[in-house]
This record gives sequence, C-alpha cells and structure tokens, in this order.
Amino acid sequence: MKQLWRRLWPWLLGVAILVAIARRVPFAAFQSAIHDGPHLRLFAVDMLVIVAVLFADTFATWVALRVNATPWTGPRVLAVRGATYILSLLNYAVGQGGIAYYLHKDGMPTPRAAGITLFTMGTTLATLLLLTTATWLIGGQATGTLMWWTLVGGCVAFALYLVAIAIRPASLARRELLAPLFDTGLGGHALAIAARLPHVALIVLGHWFAMIAWNIHVPFYAAATVMPAVVIAGVIPISPAGLGTTQAALVYFFSDFVAAPTADARAGAVLAFSIVHFVYALVGQLAVGLLCLPLARRSERTHP
Repeated sequence: MKQLWRRLWPWLLGVAILVAIARRVPFAAFQSAIHDGPHLRLFAVDMLVIVAVLFADTFATWVALRVNATPWTGPRVLAVRGATYILSLLNYAVGQGGIAYYLHKDGMPTPRAAGITLFTMGTTLATLLLLTTATWLIGGQATGTLMWWTLVGGCVAFALYLVAIAIRPASLARRELLAPLFDTGLGGHALAIAARLPHVALIVLGHWFAMIAWNIHVPFYAAATVMPAVVIAGVIPISPAGLGTTQAALVYFFSDFVAAPTADARAGAVLAFSIVHFVYALVGQLAVGLLCLPLARRSERTHP
C-alpha cells in the first residue's frame, strides 16, 4: 500500500489542482470549448513540436556528454534520449535519470553517471532560469510578485553555485558524485547552456504554437515574456509531467487573450486547451519513447 500510495499521490495532487481550477470555470463554457476546438490541428502541431524538441534536446545532451568526456555518437544520444521520454511522463528528473542508467550500463560508476545527470539537469534548469529572467526584464514585468522574487532568488543561487565551481573546494570537488560539475568548469557550463538554449526556446515556444493552433492568438511579446514562467511551473516536481501546475499557469496568464465575451468563457477556453494540449503531448512523448526504445536497446549491444 505504501508503494501504491507513493505512485498515486503525485497524480492525485495534479488532479486536485485541476479540480480546484475547474470549480471556478462554468462547466458549460469548458464543455463548449472542448467540443468546438480544432483538435486535429492542435494534435499535428504538438507532434511536430515534440519531434523538433527531441532533436534539439539530443544536440544539447550530446554536447553535455562531450563536455564530460563521454563521446557518445549523435544517433546513440538520440535513441537513448528518446527512450527516456517514457520516464519523463512521470517526472523530468526521472527521465534524466534514465540517461544515468544507460551510462552505468556502459560501465561508468553509478556516482559519476548520476553526477553527469546532475550536470545535464542543472544546465537545463539554469538555461530556463536565465531565459525567463531575461524575458521578464525585457518585457518589463512588474516587480514584487512571487514569480519575480523566485527568479531573483534562483539567479542569486546560481551565481553562488558558479562561484563554488570556480573556487573548487576540495571537500566537494573530490566527491565522485559532484566531480563532473567541477571538472567541466565554468567554460563547460557555458558551453552546455549555450547548446541547451534552442531546446529550451522550443519548449517555451511550443506552448505558444499550440495556443495559436487552438485559436488563442497570444502576441509574440506576451508569449516570449510569460511562457517561460509556464514552463517553470510545469517542471516543479510535485505532479507527473506538470499536471495541474501547467494548466493553472496557462489559465492565470493567458485567459485575457481569448476572444470571448465573458471571463468565464475565456477561462473555459484556456482550461480546455491546456488539458487537451497536455493529453496530446503525453501521447506524443509516449510514441517517441516507444519508437526509440528498441533503438536504445540495440545501441547497448553495439556499444558494450
């Protein structure tokens, strides 16, 4: 029962967040938006975005591995990263942990494999943090909000982390788990973040492309400045694949952009979009994972 509860509670939490949102939206408005929405167009856009994200993610992961002296070929990184998209349905960190599994299968010690995964995850989140902060500064978002102070706190923490990487305290640098972070140095971090930027930008703009496909015409400046906050809400590790948190952020930030006469209808349209978009994205990730899983297994045999 404890194991079952551990597996179920993140989904239950995500559903609870959705229920809390839905209680504020009239069911008729939500049902109408679901029924009248351009499902086929949204599905096609979501599938194209997922494929583009996979290739950008593959390139960034390939660079991160090269920086850590792990010379995997591009096709192998593509196969392994695609296969781990199945695990990402549970949580972003779990999906990244799948890469550590394949590194360990190659004979790499578990602590070092986990350390390289920490480096990949950390540089990805750092890229998202820096991109979000930059867009909020350019967009002139109001200060004093919880999101703004979260960004400020994140940037301060990241700056302190870079100072630690530059100083290389011996008590930390000699630990096998943390060694990949220190061995790459500031230059390796900069290279990995630069390579990760197209991947993160595609994730951010992918939501915008999907909203346009659903006839929610958000101006580019609004998407560029606010959508990174939606992505951050989606990677918060409290529910699977951002269930609930992503929908709440989309409804909060983008309801005013819907061409509907009432606030209820606007909120219903965004909530309907966010749920359908979430389901199609899950289907796309699962399809990518199932297609890449045999290729990843084959790569184990050809790279003992």
